[in-house]
Amino acid sequence: MTVEALARGITERGARVLDATGDIDEVVEVCTTALRPHTLVPAGHAALETRLDRVALRDVSVNRLSYGASVTVAPAGPDEDNFLLVLPAAGRAEFRYGGVSADVAPGHGAVVGPHRDFEFAIDGSFDQVIVRLDRRRIETVAAAMSGVDGPVEFDLRSDPGVFAVVGLLTTPVALASTPVLSGRPTLVWQLEQVLIEALLLSQPSNVTAALFTSASASSWRLRRALDYLGDHLADPFSIAAVAAYCGMSVRSLQEAFRRELDVTPGQWLRARRLDQAHVVLRRAEPGSTTVTEVACAVGMFHLGDFAHHFTIRFGVLPSAVLAGTAQTR
Repeated sequence: MTVEALARGITERGARVLDATGDIDEVVEVCTTALRPHTLVPAGHAALETRLDRVALRDVSVNRLSYGASVTVAPAGPDEDNFLLVLPAAGRAEFRYGGVSADVAPGHGAVVGPHRDFEFAIDGSFDQVIVRLDRRRIETVAAAMSGVDGPVEFDLRSDPGVFAVVGLLTTPVALASTPVLSGRPTLVWQLEQVLIEALLLSQPSNVTAALFTSASASSWRLRRALDYLGDHLADPFSIAAVAAYCGMSVRSLQEAFRRELDVTPGQWLRARRLDQAHVVLRRAEPGSTTVTEVACAVGMFHLGDFAHHFTIRFGVLPSAVLAGTAQTR
């Protein structure tokens, strides 16, 4: 999908926040809330016709903004809460962030951080998609992926690879006018997570080198695999599905487990399932459950294997733990 098509989708499915609005104070107030604090100065006596359409998720919003006149935008106060990914659909602008400038036009976007002053000189035909991303969420994801804590500083000029995120944005935009996302915070979080990870991997920043060292990249993907397996403890195990979720091959996933944990993915998952079963059996009230029910609840349906591995791990039969007569090692 092109940026132009994405912009049309935002207008068709998002919320109309400003509709050909000419009042400068109203435009500044609304755009400050939706994006970040700023001032707005039209060129000469140009009349504004500002349109703002918005798809809001949780820590991310996808916006389409055009002023309909040449304007200069500058900060109105400190703001350290968000990043703005700007994907131009039409027209031209010059962006300044700190001491760096960038010409912004279709095919040449920008990532504006929260740490320095900015100024945007925008022509009247400039039409843009602005993705607003929470700074804390960016930093949290970057630290998990790279092992590097602290502020993230993106280059101002967008890398060509950044435009691949347009495809990722189509899903939340397409679902904006449907009930699919309503009441599903986990799904919203996952959509945002993929978008943020893609931005970190495609746009140069101060954490790029750490992201692409083999050790940190492998460790991040391994952590992601462990989180996935932990969240799907009782689900049928597919190593191919886990590898695909983590963006790596099955062989690479197996090697990461062996190198860092000295076990296979299946062995790690079985140990976690057994640990969970042990906790449930030990805490169960008399007559409230059975060994079979507990084994199935943690995804172990072969009861002979369950009892065998449980006994090896804890030195006692699961039935003894349930009965409260066991002393596990």
